Amino acid sequence: MATIAMWSGGKDSSLALWRALKEMNVDRLLCMVQEGKARAHGIDVEIIKAQEKAMGREILTEETTWETYEERLKSAFRKFGVKKAIFGDIYLQEHRDWIERVCGEVGVEPIFPLWGENTEKLAREFVDAGFEAYVIAVRKDLKDILGKKFDEQLIDFALENGIDPCGENGEFHTIVVEGPIFKEGVVVEFGGVYEGERYYHLRVKV
Repeated sequence: MATIAMWSGGKDSSLALWRALKEMNVDRLLCMVQEGKARAHGIDVEIIKAQEKAMGREILTEETTWETYEERLKSAFRKFGVKKAIFGDIYLQEHRDWIERVCGEVGVEPIFPLWGENTEKLAREFVDAGFEAYVIAVRKDLKDILGKKFDEQLIDFALENGIDPCGENGEFHTIVVEGPIFKEGVVVEFGGVYEGERYYHLRVKV
């Protein structure tokens, strides 16, 4: 019975995996990619592979587009014999409804280790657990926090400025480079900033 964890390379998938590992065996991780980047956060596949090496845990990748995402996710679940899948969602009910429908149609049990919890509590738990992450994509009005370490200071800034401290509404995205699920750290270099349709992004390479 294969159990996989959905992987974005960021903090919520990392925290969900860390919690899940306390309760169950996780066979592999699954990252949906588009044009060589993680679909969720825009992280290059080479970074995902560096995280794979640092964790000592296989990360499967499945190529997709926005239009084919549901079809490709179902295909990946079938191909890898998935019976349980771990998701890092916290409170967006519409997205959870979609996940439950898609998983139900292919006989997969969805698991939500973070669901319904206070996002400030989760953010501080992430930091206290020893994870290290950096902000690599931000909504265009939040450019000042691009490249910042995800720490207590950033959490406080988010709370003071009406930003969800986990970025659950899409305010920002992170890359995780160290923490209790890693056997060694991921050494990355940050480069210039580029502008996408919705976000400013920080170039990251290993």
